[in-house]
Amino acid sequence: MNKTLVGLVLVALLTGLIGGYGLGYLIYQPQVQAIQKDLGDLDDRFDTFNSTLRDTKTSVASLNSTVQEIESMTWHEASSLEGSASAIGSTFQIKGKWMRIRWIMEGVLSSAWIHIYINFPNGTLFAERGSSGVYGSYACDIAETNLPNEYYIEVIAYSVSSYLVVVWDYY
Repeated sequence: MNKTLVGLVLVALLTGLIGGYGLGYLIYQPQVQAIQKDLGDLDDRFDTFNSTLRDTKTSVASLNSTVQEIESMTWHEASSLEGSASAIGSTFQIKGKWMRIRWIMEGVLSSAWIHIYINFPNGTLFAERGSSGVYGSYACDIAETNLPNEYYIEVIAYSVSSYLVVVWDYY
């Protein structure tokens, strides 16, 4: 009887353990799978975030490099032309990637105007700027050049008592 009782207790214990594990597996397995799927989704999002962060770090490093390059540059006067009538200036060299064109003019009539042409040595137009006014006008413009090059200024003036055009180079 002792052996039978021990056998029954052992069978009941094993049945309880196996049944409890099986029942727990059936109850909790869908929840575990859902948590594993959520973890996989989070892992994918984390990888995407890391990739974006790497791209952002690269962009910031490139921007910092550009800012440092620009900070080490300064504006240099490349050429100027002044007068009261239309004129063509001599050629000048732009060493950097930007040129700043500043001008001041004083008009005699309300219809007074000035046109400023920045040309390549072969006469091809690079940039055109202009102003008009009876008393005067002052303007500044920055043009981006593709490569350092040689240029010349041409000014066409109408009813202008005086003007000054200055081209600055940024390098």
